[in-house]
Amino acid sequence: MSVFRPRVLSILRGADAGAARDADPALDANAYAVADEIELTLVLKDRGVELGLDEVCCDQGMLGGLAIPVAEPGIDLRALLGSGVRVCAVSEDLSARGIEPSELVAGIEPVSEAELSRLILHQDVTLTTSS
Repeated sequence: MSVFRPRVLSILRGADAGAARDADPALDANAYAVADEIELTLVLKDRGVELGLDEVCCDQGMLGGLAIPVAEPGIDLRALLGSGVRVCAVSEDLSARGIEPSELVAGIEPVSEAELSRLILHQDVTLTTSS
């Protein structure tokens, strides 16, 4: 018996790399989606491509003498990739920010705007999030 796995395309348009929190909420939501037995493709678009950088350097902040955890999106993305999620970054958005594909977390695929349009057409659900 075949199990239906809905195809979900999640487009992440914002980036707050180095934010004062344990994880990026948008990436966190995508991680939960994996548990729901879906075929997930995550696309980093606009400022979201910055989350795909392999090395995001941020100093840990302090508030009232306590250390504030810094989000490390690379860890979240590696976990998603490791669980079989396809992660893409829009080439035109990478170029606009001077980011080379080689600077991304290993396994992130560059896709053009035209390829993204085709991806959208072949999904059961498309979600767009800004972090």
